[in-house]
Amino acid sequence: MRIRKLISAVAVAGAVATAGLATAGNASAFTADCHGGQVCLYYNSSAYGYGAVYIQNTSIDNYADGNLKFSSGHNGSAGSGVAVKNNAAAVDNHWYGTFNVYYNSNMDCSVACQPIPMNTRRDLNSALKNNNASGEFVGP
Repeated sequence: MRIRKLISAVAVAGAVATAGLATAGNASAFTADCHGGQVCLYYNSSAYGYGAVYIQNTSIDNYADGNLKFSSGHNGSAGSGVAVKNNAAAVDNHWYGTFNVYYNSNMDCSVACQPIPMNTRRDLNSALKNNNASGEFVGP
């Protein structure tokens, strides 16, 4: 009787450990392209593996200014070479405060904006996905 209980306990523990490994494998699929003080905008959402990245170090009034484009990163190249303005689907904030994404240029929240808290990764909401015009680092 004791042997059967021991075997059952070992089998259950093995199943739990295997389930834990499967979960950990899925969570580790994302690799951050950003480091402390940076924010990453991704071409795709989490459901599509994030894809190409744009690494931002300072607030930007208008993503159309300059030649801002997504580049291949740790999570793939889908969207590489595409303009950042109106093409971001997710944000990874490694800055020391909140990062705000705005629908309008000049950090204007009159239509829509979304705060991304420090040390978080978020898909942009339906108002901002592929509708990002500016991004602002907000004090810690």
